[in-house]
Amino acid sequence: MKSTALVIGDTLAGLTAALLLAQQEVAVTVLPVQDRSPFDGPFNGGLPFVVMGCDVTTHSLLELLGTNAHLASNRAALEFSPDGRRLVRLRRPRLPAPLDVMASVGVFSGLPARDRWRFLIWMERTWEQDPALPIDLDSHTAEAWLRGIGQSEFARTHVWTPLSRFLLGDDVKVISAASLLHSLMRCFLLGSRRGQIAIPHSSIDSLIYKPLRALLVGWGVIFHTASVDRLHFEMNGVGGAHMKGEEILAADRYILALPHHHISRLLPERILTKFSYFQQLAELTDSPAVTLHLQVEQSIGSPRIVLLAGETFHWMCLQPDASRKETRISLVAHEQAGLWERSDDEWLNEAGIVLQHTFPSLPKAHVSAPGVVRTKRATLSNRPGVASHRPLQQSPFANLYLVGGWTDTGYPSTIESAIVSGHRCVDVILAGGHKE
Repeated sequence: MKSTALVIGDTLAGLTAALLLAQQEVAVTVLPVQDRSPFDGPFNGGLPFVVMGCDVTTHSLLELLGTNAHLASNRAALEFSPDGRRLVRLRRPRLPAPLDVMASVGVFSGLPARDRWRFLIWMERTWEQDPALPIDLDSHTAEAWLRGIGQSEFARTHVWTPLSRFLLGDDVKVISAASLLHSLMRCFLLGSRRGQIAIPHSSIDSLIYKPLRALLVGWGVIFHTASVDRLHFEMNGVGGAHMKGEEILAADRYILALPHHHISRLLPERILTKFSYFQQLAELTDSPAVTLHLQVEQSIGSPRIVLLAGETFHWMCLQPDASRKETRISLVAHEQAGLWERSDDEWLNEAGIVLQHTFPSLPKAHVSAPGVVRTKRATLSNRPGVASHRPLQQSPFANLYLVGGWTDTGYPSTIESAIVSGHRCVDVILAGGHKE
């Protein structure tokens, strides 16, 4: 008889786990989730769909689904606007690592010469492990770490904070030094290919969700239409999932693929109070974001990502459509005072100001606004100490697992992290599951 698994949540992490289990001939049933993260919905449901070269498991999934060709033709340049008047491109020469990074930093005029020199010295000493990286970086802010390696206030404000907001969704004064350093290492310091960025013209829904669900149906995965009300626990683990109504679904293994703030409502109070594994979920918080999607009747040539300093919006994606002679622009504003109070018209006016500063020719063209998307839980907060509260996939119960970009994957809570969590969950299951 086949082993069975119940995946509670049709999120990207849950669907990834379902696929890997189905490939191992496990009978899988997937239940829906009502509240998705911005990385679990279509393009116009949250943050722009951006894929980094270092997102290895994302690339592998796209290749499996046959949609990876959309990335090669949509690679974007990464640019900074450090003074609000000029754009400076981060160039990546084709040299072996770490020479490519050193050359890139050396010619990057967005950083003052002294900051470039100090960062190059830090890079060289770090590669030589003289001294070794501090082990307590997760207990300090990225601001404190950058100050410690000699980065000026201008560099921290106009270069490192915009980059931090793009990679992690928050200011260097808020995020941990460990989270920023890890993101810099994996995205920029391990070879030029890792730093490539693609802005697919199609949505995440059409590139991942629809083909993935179709593939799962082909593997025999069952998609249930009802959602779970609560989990029933027995002496040794989960005994069943109570649906909304009288139905109870039982399986050999249960995988919770939900946003972290939904987990506790499914668990009995006695479980929540007894196990620190579940208590620590209350320590996880999210940062909000507002995304404005525009269509501009003018083509800009090639995809671009522009990181902004001193503006209401913190970064923008520009995706041209040469055949239609227009450009899709997504502007993102992360947590800040007055984020929710502004009306749609005010956001559109702010976008006009930013575009006028950054691309003086664009406001002359006709601009339409498909809409403003407000996401209260856009990114997992990477504040100091948060990493220790992100749970591993294996719960204290042998047949219960947690997956999601917010779990302990070692990555920011992104698409890549969500897919990685699904892989790690199945690795644990195939290795024998629960470990004391």
